[in-house]
Amino acid sequence: MARKRPHQEDTPNSDSTMVLFTSISLILLTFFIMMTTKANFDETRYGKVARSVSETFGVLTGGFTANGEATGLAIHQTSLGHKPGSYDPQLAQIRALLAPSLNDERARIVHKQGQRIIILSSGLLFNGDEVELSPEAETTLRSFAQIMKTSQIPISVEGHTDNLPPQTEGSGDNWDISLERALAVLRFLSEEGLSLTRLSAYGYGGEKPTRANTTPANRARNNRVELVLDMSVAQEGALKKLAGEDTLFNFDGFEFILPRRPGQEEEVY
Repeated sequence: MARKRPHQEDTPNSDSTMVLFTSISLILLTFFIMMTTKANFDETRYGKVARSVSETFGVLTGGFTANGEATGLAIHQTSLGHKPGSYDPQLAQIRALLAPSLNDERARIVHKQGQRIIILSSGLLFNGDEVELSPEAETTLRSFAQIMKTSQIPISVEGHTDNLPPQTEGSGDNWDISLERALAVLRFLSEEGLSLTRLSAYGYGGEKPTRANTTPANRARNNRVELVLDMSVAQEGALKKLAGEDTLFNFDGFEFILPRRPGQEEEVY
């Protein structure tokens, strides 16, 4: 009968389990690095993916989804494009304002490089093919205007439709409806105190769908108004402020002071 050599040992089953767990962890880490470095992502969809992964693997406790629901992944700040330790109070207020609509996907928040896009379905703002704001829309936009009064971020209001002709007689074509809706939102924001110098309106008709117009759900998704916030202006203002004052920060237990950049009158030639 063959005998086991003295130096041979049984490999514990835990070794293979650890290898499998490590492999899965590396795959998840790669996945989330790719997700967080994308230039364009939808907060609501991202939150659902994060929650699904968390519930499946039970890792990385803490944090909230874009909808404000508790999740096992800390995506509230760092995974939504914010650097660790940074916080965007306006965006947090907008999320809180739109929380019910984010849950039923009548509203979405999309991040692009230099932009935050607040997408509001036409059903949230208008009745049928109408171009006049509904009372619910006025309530939402009034609160949005109050939030945006604390900054000078330019806002581009963009109207969109699906590819079907309007059903209401005399309402014009999709180009007319998309532009009239964008202008209705712009006028209301202006009446609520936002300067016209930071507002603009565009109507794209059905030329920029987000989904193929093949189902009623997709067409409803394409009928929308987008509030495009140009964050580059806020970033430029922060940089100018940073350049004009001393900055103190800590790193790995060490304290650093970055002196302010000299003004033009202080430069010596």
